Amino acid sequence: MWRLLFSALIWLGLHASAIAEVRSIDWLELIPAEELKEMESQPIVDHNGSPIAPDYSNSHPVLTMNDVEGRIPGYIVPISVTEENTISEFFVVPYFGACIHVPPPPPNQIIYVKPDKPIEMTEIWAAYWIEGTLKLENQANSLGQSSYSMELSSVTPWEG
Repeated sequence: MWRLLFSALIWLGLHASAIAEVRSIDWLELIPAEELKEMESQPIVDHNGSPIAPDYSNSHPVLTMNDVEGRIPGYIVPISVTEENTISEFFVVPYFGACIHVPPPPPNQIIYVKPDKPIEMTEIWAAYWIEGTLKLENQANSLGQSSYSMELSSVTPWEG
Protein backbone atom coordinates (compact mmCIF):
# COMPACT_ATOMS: atom_id res chain seq x y z
CA MET A 1 0.00 0.00 0.00
CA TRP A 2 2.72 2.48 0.99
CA ARG A 3 4.75 1.51 -2.05
CA LEU A 4 1.78 2.26 -4.34
CA LEU A 5 1.12 5.60 -2.63
CA PHE A 6 4.80 6.55 -2.82
CA SER A 7 4.95 5.62 -6.52
CA ALA A 8 1.85 7.70 -7.23
CA LEU A 9 3.33 10.74 -5.46
CA ILE A 10 6.58 10.45 -7.42
CA TRP A 11 4.65 10.14 -10.70
CA LEU A 12 2.53 13.19 -9.86
CA GLY A 13 5.63 15.21 -8.96
CA LEU A 14 7.38 14.31 -12.20
CA HIS A 15 4.24 14.98 -14.21
CA ALA A 16 3.71 18.38 -12.56
CA SER A 17 7.28 19.47 -13.30
CA ALA A 18 6.89 18.37 -16.91
CA ILE A 19 3.90 20.66 -17.37
CA ALA A 20 5.44 23.58 -15.49
CA GLU A 21 4.76 27.00 -16.94
CA VAL A 22 7.04 28.12 -19.74
CA ARG A 23 9.32 31.05 -18.89
CA SER A 24 8.10 34.40 -20.20
CA ILE A 25 10.88 36.51 -21.72
CA ASP A 26 10.67 40.29 -21.48
CA TRP A 27 11.97 42.32 -24.44
CA LEU A 28 14.17 44.34 -22.07
CA GLU A 29 16.03 41.12 -21.14
CA LEU A 30 17.40 41.10 -24.70
CA ILE A 31 19.23 44.43 -24.24
CA PRO A 32 22.55 44.59 -22.35
CA ALA A 33 22.27 46.76 -19.20
CA GLU A 34 24.73 49.40 -20.49
CA GLU A 35 22.86 49.80 -23.78
CA LEU A 36 19.53 50.00 -21.98
CA LYS A 37 20.82 52.88 -19.83
CA GLU A 38 22.03 54.68 -22.96
CA MET A 39 18.70 54.16 -24.75
CA GLU A 40 16.73 55.43 -21.76
CA SER A 41 18.79 58.64 -21.72
CA GLN A 42 17.98 59.45 -25.38
CA PRO A 43 15.16 61.86 -26.32
CA ILE A 44 11.94 60.38 -27.68
CA VAL A 45 12.10 59.85 -31.44
CA ASP A 46 9.89 62.19 -33.46
CA HIS A 47 8.41 60.08 -36.29
CA ASN A 48 7.29 63.27 -38.05
CA GLY A 49 10.68 64.11 -39.46
CA SER A 50 13.21 64.35 -36.64
CA PRO A 51 16.49 65.21 -38.39
CA ILE A 52 18.55 63.13 -35.96
CA ALA A 53 17.40 59.65 -35.03
CA PRO A 54 19.57 57.59 -32.70
CA ASP A 55 21.52 54.83 -34.43
CA TYR A 56 21.05 51.53 -32.64
CA SER A 57 22.34 49.35 -35.48
CA ASN A 58 25.42 48.45 -33.42
CA SER A 59 23.41 47.06 -30.52
CA HIS A 60 24.56 43.82 -28.96
CA PRO A 61 22.75 40.70 -27.78
CA VAL A 62 22.79 39.45 -24.21
CA LEU A 63 25.09 36.42 -24.37
CA THR A 64 23.36 34.60 -21.52
CA MET A 65 20.11 34.53 -23.53
CA ASN A 66 21.57 31.95 -25.94
CA ASP A 67 19.70 28.63 -25.68
CA VAL A 68 17.06 30.08 -23.35
CA GLU A 69 13.72 28.31 -23.74
CA GLY A 70 10.68 30.47 -23.26
CA ARG A 71 8.00 32.56 -24.84
CA ILE A 72 7.88 36.22 -25.75
CA PRO A 73 4.92 38.36 -26.80
CA GLY A 74 5.23 40.24 -30.05
CA TYR A 75 4.05 41.07 -33.52
CA ILE A 76 4.85 39.05 -36.61
CA VAL A 77 6.45 40.76 -39.60
CA PRO A 78 6.34 38.35 -42.57
CA ILE A 79 9.56 38.05 -44.55
CA SER A 80 8.60 35.19 -46.84
CA VAL A 81 5.08 34.05 -47.76
CA THR A 82 4.31 30.83 -49.66
CA GLU A 83 1.90 30.41 -52.58
CA GLU A 84 -0.55 28.92 -50.06
CA ASN A 85 -0.41 32.25 -48.17
CA THR A 86 1.43 30.76 -45.20
CA ILE A 87 4.46 32.40 -43.60
CA SER A 88 7.76 30.57 -43.99
CA GLU A 89 10.05 33.24 -42.45
CA PHE A 90 9.28 36.15 -40.17
CA PHE A 91 10.59 38.64 -37.64
CA VAL A 92 9.06 39.02 -34.19
CA VAL A 93 9.08 42.61 -32.91
CA PRO A 94 7.93 44.21 -29.65
CA TYR A 95 5.37 46.63 -31.12
CA PHE A 96 3.03 46.85 -34.09
CA GLY A 97 4.52 48.36 -37.25
CA ALA A 98 8.07 48.18 -35.90
CA CYS A 99 9.80 47.31 -39.18
CA ILE A 100 7.73 49.76 -41.21
CA HIS A 101 8.53 52.87 -39.19
CA VAL A 102 11.90 54.60 -39.19
CA PRO A 103 14.04 53.98 -37.32
CA PRO A 104 13.40 50.25 -36.95
CA PRO A 105 14.02 48.64 -33.58
CA PRO A 106 17.64 47.80 -32.76
CA PRO A 107 18.77 44.30 -33.82
CA ASN A 108 18.55 43.05 -30.23
CA GLN A 109 14.83 43.87 -30.32
CA ILE A 110 14.10 41.77 -33.40
CA ILE A 111 13.91 37.96 -33.43
CA TYR A 112 14.20 36.01 -36.69
CA VAL A 113 12.10 32.84 -37.03
CA LYS A 114 12.13 30.23 -39.79
CA PRO A 115 9.65 27.54 -38.71
CA ASP A 116 10.14 23.93 -39.80
CA LYS A 117 6.70 24.14 -41.38
CA PRO A 118 5.13 27.41 -42.65
CA ILE A 119 2.51 28.85 -40.31
CA GLU A 120 -0.95 30.16 -41.13
CA MET A 121 -1.72 33.68 -40.01
CA THR A 122 -5.19 35.14 -40.30
CA GLU A 123 -4.69 38.17 -38.07
CA ILE A 124 -1.30 39.62 -38.95
CA TRP A 125 -1.96 42.79 -36.93
CA ALA A 126 -2.58 40.85 -33.69
CA ALA A 127 -0.04 40.09 -30.97
CA TYR A 128 1.15 36.52 -30.43
CA TRP A 129 3.13 34.45 -27.98
CA ILE A 130 6.15 33.05 -29.81
CA GLU A 131 7.55 30.04 -27.97
CA GLY A 132 10.82 28.21 -28.53
CA THR A 133 14.56 28.37 -27.95
CA LEU A 134 16.41 31.66 -28.43
CA LYS A 135 19.71 31.60 -30.32
CA LEU A 136 22.33 34.28 -30.86
CA GLU A 137 22.25 34.61 -34.63
CA ASN A 138 22.41 37.66 -36.90
CA GLN A 139 19.97 37.91 -39.79
CA ALA A 140 19.42 40.88 -42.09
CA ASN A 141 17.12 41.80 -44.95
CA SER A 142 15.35 44.88 -46.27
CA LEU A 143 12.94 44.95 -43.31
CA GLY A 144 15.54 44.92 -40.58
CA GLN A 145 18.40 43.20 -38.83
CA SER A 146 18.10 40.79 -35.91
CA SER A 147 20.58 39.68 -33.25
CA TYR A 148 18.49 36.70 -32.21
CA SER A 149 16.72 33.81 -33.87
CA MET A 150 14.30 31.33 -32.36
CA GLU A 151 13.83 27.61 -32.90
CA LEU A 152 10.05 27.73 -32.94
CA SER A 153 7.88 25.44 -30.81
CA SER A 154 4.56 27.25 -31.13
CA VAL A 155 2.72 30.44 -32.03
CA THR A 156 -0.43 31.24 -30.05
CA PRO A 157 -2.61 34.36 -29.80
CA TRP A 158 -1.54 36.72 -27.03
CA GLU A 159 -4.13 37.34 -24.39
CA GLY A 160 -3.00 39.84 -21.85
